[in-house]
Amino acid sequence: MPAELPAVLNRRAVRRLVVFSWHICGICLAYFFAFGLRFDFQLATYWDVIWRGLPLVIASYLVAFTGFRLYSGIWTYFSFQECLKVFPALFTGAGLHIASVAVFSQIFPGTFPRSVFALTLLLLLSWEFGGRFAIRWLRQHLIGQETEPSDHQQRCLIVGPSEAAAHVLRNARIATGEVGKMVGVLNDETDKRGLTIDRVSIIGAPDEVGKLAKALQVSKVLILPPYDTPNKIRELVDNCSDAGATCAMQVIPSLGDLASGRVNISSIRDVEIEDLLDREEHSFDQRMLDSMLKHKRIMVTGAGGSIGSEICRQVATFEPKALVLFESSEFALFHIERELNHAFPDLNVIAIAGDIRRERDIRMAIKKADGLDVIYHAAAYKHVHLMEKNVPSCFDNNVIGSSVLADVSSDEKVPHLIMISSDKAVRPTSVMGATKRIAERCLLENSPANQTRVAVRFGNVLGSSGSVIPLFKKQIQSGGPVTVTTADTRRYFMTIPEAVELVLMAGAVGEDKQVMVLEMGEPVKIVDLARRLIRLSGFVPDEDIAIEFIGLRPGEKEYEELLTEDENVVRTAHDKIWVLAKNRDTTRKPVDYDRVQELVQQQDRDGLLLLAMESIPNHKLSQLGEDGMKLPNQI
Repeated sequence: MPAELPAVLNRRAVRRLVVFSWHICGICLAYFFAFGLRFDFQLATYWDVIWRGLPLVIASYLVAFTGFRLYSGIWTYFSFQECLKVFPALFTGAGLHIASVAVFSQIFPGTFPRSVFALTLLLLLSWEFGGRFAIRWLRQHLIGQETEPSDHQQRCLIVGPSEAAAHVLRNARIATGEVGKMVGVLNDETDKRGLTIDRVSIIGAPDEVGKLAKALQVSKVLILPPYDTPNKIRELVDNCSDAGATCAMQVIPSLGDLASGRVNISSIRDVEIEDLLDREEHSFDQRMLDSMLKHKRIMVTGAGGSIGSEICRQVATFEPKALVLFESSEFALFHIERELNHAFPDLNVIAIAGDIRRERDIRMAIKKADGLDVIYHAAAYKHVHLMEKNVPSCFDNNVIGSSVLADVSSDEKVPHLIMISSDKAVRPTSVMGATKRIAERCLLENSPANQTRVAVRFGNVLGSSGSVIPLFKKQIQSGGPVTVTTADTRRYFMTIPEAVELVLMAGAVGEDKQVMVLEMGEPVKIVDLARRLIRLSGFVPDEDIAIEFIGLRPGEKEYEELLTEDENVVRTAHDKIWVLAKNRDTTRKPVDYDRVQELVQQQDRDGLLLLAMESIPNHKLSQLGEDGMKLPNQI
């Protein structure tokens, strides 16, 4: 038994004793005052009736209170829900009181006054509610005042409709240290301007947040629905920045959280950069994904990576027969296996520490699953500037690995293979993009009959291992500067869950030898992303945190593309998913994968670059070799 358990039990016993004593005291007082009110406190001739009836009234109401567990509520958090227990308990007690007096009527020297039943009920009702409200008031207004913040760092504005703000204000009184001291409410309800909610005034509109935050020395803005959409949050962030107010932004995710009770730090989260992405909601026919994934044997390569692990999480919700986690990193494999085993205890999770470049590892994984129905190929080297320095390794992993996986899956007759590609495969300027483009060819040009091979292209995902967001956050935490390539660098962005959901659906609707393109919205300027992230962190860009332009690194480009001139896309029946219709060049020479293997073994960087140039039309790869000598143009 833990050492602290006896103390907890003792405190609970003492608390219940106090509560029962409170109930007994209230019952007695209500009973005596009921007789007093009935007979104008002329009780000399009624004491015998009063004392004989006292045990009956105490027993009746205590039985009802115990049955309805009125001793279990925490009075500090007394709410309307508690009323729903108190009312029936009191009326049940009154009914038992009437019944007990009727049963034991012979003990009374005369008729028991019937009005005493009603008066006792009404007086006891006041006692029970009054006691609870008094405890709650004392906790919030006396004890709570001791924990209220004394400096402006804890001052908070609420942006939200009056009803939602009332939920927060009522509950935040007992959580001031966690939420902050509320100094005002902002909303678009002009007819309520100047009125107060729980002693806090409605002082303005959301578009005044910056001006009011600065004037009131506010450092936190709490955003409630419906003001938590990307456009509205962006407006609030920009408004505070323009006014010179350094405010942290926080949101309560849903009205359900407001109604759930006490507002605490777990129900409020910081605004993240993902909240500023103007991504529209989309819905798919889940029946297609059910037929693709439910009760199927599925393998995910790169299962421990940011994309691969999210594929695993979403696939697991479809109750596959087996989910094979194929990962070269032991650390990443350990974490995703443990997470899935905890979240889906009935799922058959098979963890394979393997390398997609080794045929025996892939065959062993397929054998352990007793065959596979679907493979999601997410394993790849993705960091552009690192791959410029490690050309043979990039070709080895991205091209040879994909080739081996495609060959083995064909030999093992795996019906579906879906490869995660990249927008950097379009008119590639980097080694990473070139290897992804060649891997697409490897997958699609050697597709066997009766087996579906699909590649899915999309842009950057926020929060992934290769995203700029984690880097920016570390730079902000260390005081800056935040490093951006150029003022005009733009990227397509989406969140990891959204990207994976689209990948799953694209794999389900894609037909053999197709490249699926995800609708990425409008490209975002990286410098704008950096500025917004600095503002969300409570700093002023270029004042508190500097932004430094460092120029494009090798292989990088300012604008990403999803298509080239010889490609166009055709909309599928599903929103945000397009299929690439390519003007195929039948004279194009197939990729010589044996030659790739030979060059990788020889660590021939220049030879691999030449091969990439020969294999990819309209490329923008650098034609300079490692020693600075110009490579012959093979295009």
